Amino acid sequence: MLTSSQKSHVSRARQASHVVRSQSGRVAVFCGVLFLSGTGALIFETLWLRLSGLAFGNSIWAAALILSSFMAGLALGNAIAAASTIRRWRPLPLYALLEVLVALFGCTIVFVLPVLGELMGPLWQMLWKYQPALLGLRFIVSFLILLVPTTAMGLTLPVIIEDPLLRETEFGRAIGFLYGSNTLGAMLGAVLGEAYLIGAFGLYGTSLAAAAALCIAAAIALVVAQGGAVSRPPQRRTGDRRSLRFPLGFGIDYRPPWRLLFVSFGTGLIFLALEVIWFRFLRLYVASSPTAFAIMLAVVLAGIGFGGVAAGAIHRRSAWLHQFLPVLLLLAAIAVLLTYLFFPGEAVRTPTGAFSLASWYQITLLCLALMFPVAFLSGALFPTIAACIQASVQDRMNSTGITTLANTAGAAIGPLLASFVLLPSIGFQWSLISCAAVYALLSLLCLERNAWSFRQPVAYTLGALYVALILVIAIFPYHRAEAAFAHASRPYVTDEHGNVLAKVVKKIAGSSDTYQLLRRDLFGEPYYYRLLTDAFSMSATNPRNQRYMRLFAYLPLAFRPQSEDVLLICYGCGVTANALLQGPNVKQMDIVDISKEVFHLADFYTGINYSNPLRDQRVHAVVQDGRFFLQASPQQYDIISGEPPPPKVPGSVNLYTEEFFSLMKSRLKEGGIATFWLPIYQLKVEESKAILHAFHNAFPNASVWSSADRDWIMMGIKGPGRKIEESELRQLWSNPGSGADLRRIGIEVPQQLGALFLMDGEEIDRITHDVAPLTDIYPKRLTDELWDNEESLRFASTYLDAPSALQRFLGSNLINTIWPKTLNQSLESFFIVRQSRYLAEAIGSNEFAELDLYLRHSRLRMPVLEVLGTDALRVSIAERVAKKLPTPPLEVMPDLIAGALAQRNINRAIQLLENKRDRGALGTNDMFLLTYLYCLNGNVEKAETLIIDNAANIKKDEFADWLWKKLQADFGFHPPMN
Repeated sequence: MLTSSQKSHVSRARQASHVVRSQSGRVAVFCGVLFLSGTGALIFETLWLRLSGLAFGNSIWAAALILSSFMAGLALGNAIAAASTIRRWRPLPLYALLEVLVALFGCTIVFVLPVLGELMGPLWQMLWKYQPALLGLRFIVSFLILLVPTTAMGLTLPVIIEDPLLRETEFGRAIGFLYGSNTLGAMLGAVLGEAYLIGAFGLYGTSLAAAAALCIAAAIALVVAQGGAVSRPPQRRTGDRRSLRFPLGFGIDYRPPWRLLFVSFGTGLIFLALEVIWFRFLRLYVASSPTAFAIMLAVVLAGIGFGGVAAGAIHRRSAWLHQFLPVLLLLAAIAVLLTYLFFPGEAVRTPTGAFSLASWYQITLLCLALMFPVAFLSGALFPTIAACIQASVQDRMNSTGITTLANTAGAAIGPLLASFVLLPSIGFQWSLISCAAVYALLSLLCLERNAWSFRQPVAYTLGALYVALILVIAIFPYHRAEAAFAHASRPYVTDEHGNVLAKVVKKIAGSSDTYQLLRRDLFGEPYYYRLLTDAFSMSATNPRNQRYMRLFAYLPLAFRPQSEDVLLICYGCGVTANALLQGPNVKQMDIVDISKEVFHLADFYTGINYSNPLRDQRVHAVVQDGRFFLQASPQQYDIISGEPPPPKVPGSVNLYTEEFFSLMKSRLKEGGIATFWLPIYQLKVEESKAILHAFHNAFPNASVWSSADRDWIMMGIKGPGRKIEESELRQLWSNPGSGADLRRIGIEVPQQLGALFLMDGEEIDRITHDVAPLTDIYPKRLTDELWDNEESLRFASTYLDAPSALQRFLGSNLINTIWPKTLNQSLESFFIVRQSRYLAEAIGSNEFAELDLYLRHSRLRMPVLEVLGTDALRVSIAERVAKKLPTPPLEVMPDLIAGALAQRNINRAIQLLENKRDRGALGTNDMFLLTYLYCLNGNVEKAETLIIDNAANIKKDEFADWLWKKLQADFGFHPPMN
């Protein structure tokens, strides 16, 4: 039998057990509530930032303003919580109200922001000449728009921590679990939104899904609030009035925990700075895409979330928290350096140039190796700091509010510090080292006086960690950064055999990207340049790229020769800018690029016929987001040309949407022309059609043009256009500058310009009627998936087929309106040349058959050079080298031979080949070419003698049989018997 005291003890134990179970269950419920809250909030955050870029611009300054507005709202919510002015509310109903406000205002913002830019356009234009005022106004407007939902977000955690039963739970444990769960929910939101919701439902539907998650969280909170009397408002303590005044006022005896608040501020600043630095570093290894960015963000949030949960699990008592905090800070400092030092960039290979869904796990591994350890420690730091502050302040809501306020303030400054100060001035490696050093300094700041007493076990741990940190810094390989740059440039610097193709001439760590300028030399002279943005080849001046880049200018200049005012969106390497300046009547050109570093690199280009377009007095360079420039600038243009980054590069999709193309049209004068890049070889066919549909919706008078490649050019005319006379068109070729330029890129006669035609608006309508256009609200109509190259080749072949292309050209209402019919008679041969060159590049060809076609049935130079594997620039360099020496070096001979044949100087080509023969350097292909040229020049006997003398070196194969039959049929050549 139990005594009464024993029964009482058992009863108390059962009650205690019931309370513990009740507390644990309630904590679990609230963790689920905050998990849903984090999911919805993160989705809203990404939507707001994406759409704010459309309304306020995507430049680094605009993005900084939007981020600052967002953080300011969060900080305001934290400050309200710290002020303790909302205690008269019941916590859970208030929490539910906050979540509903976020859902309501969040959806409203998503639906309003797309039209806000258009509505604010007249005001932007009024202030265009007053850029500081324009910048300030954008901050004020974005802050006011985001004020209510961000303030509510900043209040949610401090409010829910005031739940009465949670007040009976150890504070460090509660804050750790709640903070960690909220962050893990945010991780799910980052992945779910980008991987599924936006693609399935668009931005509007995604905002409704986020609102649903928040409303469910609010509903659960209300159900819990109705579940018992425990949800009644907590009674304030009367014995300690200090917390009721902080931070609105201070008592004489009040001492705020300034050191801990500064640590909270510092950790928020460092970690957000690290996030910017890490993402920049990873882009040297990982193909940049929205999904890749979502994976990076998800790994960071997962680390923070699990760190918070781990902190909640171990915070059973607060006595040792002050000792645990410096240990965490030191571990974070060491982890920053070690994760960078042992980053497995070379061990885990990821595709370059485009994101592949098949590589998501590789990207995840890289992100885990670099960011997860520090993110985990950071996740543990916040609840630890909050628990230390609560031990000092006592008031839970106040301590949560002031901790979060300090942390948010630091987080607002961190990205700005990293983007505008650290990365541009000292690069990512020293930025990481600086962040590690600040972590170490913060650990010193929060040490207690007795921390170094050997009676304290933590003293040995701290000493070992400080020694380890000093050793890591002392032996740190400070050349480590070069390996990252080399990894990014390697595909363009060396070939698969390790042979050096190019060299890096300039590296710049800019505010938003890392740039490397590569130069490839040929025969000791500059041949072409390539601009790398992070690990992506953004632009290049090689002859193939120069053709379509210059056609962005020459197509509109041909059809609107009177053009005076032109706009170029995205500078690249300056090729299109140089071509636009060749316009005979161009008086002013605005060039807009989001990066000042791209303009800075313009002085590093050198080479034949190069002049820096930015030094032309007619040019005005503007560092601005192209889309916001179109919204805010009041200028009207004759020509607008755009060659932005590829559509699947993060942030670029909104430069390919119907809304953007409509903006372009609005800034054109009547009859003005817009040209825009469409790289169909980097897109699925359906994605190319979505962009074409969007362009045609904006420009009813649209057309598509292309050389013998898949770099298509969309051209839109505002209005019906006008008939161009043949004499006007020929002016481009008679002008010394533009004429030489056109011939250098292979557009040697006006008819070739017409032979670039692919389709007009009627054909665009036909092929896109069942494909939805790409719009701002449905950006995921461009996926992150790799394209099907074979399907792309088939799609392009349909429109490069010469007979059908000529038929579409002659039957086009647009062409009949703008093209001079006097140039139609000889067009067919030029369409055939384009098709031949395309098929040769796509599936290969019999080079001798193609060469014979060009030499005997055409006067064009460029096809001859291309079939022989060279170009006009190579030939020019080779001729300059040859003039310096009495005998041309063997390495330049192929280009000299090709140059002679392009000029139809058969005798000169024969002399050069004979020179190679006399020097013992005549290869089998050279011998076949010399045989053919002898026959073409009427020296059949020489050809036969050459073959007989070299019969032992000739391998009988299908090509040789074809060549003998060809020469026999055309020239009477007698092939060898064997």
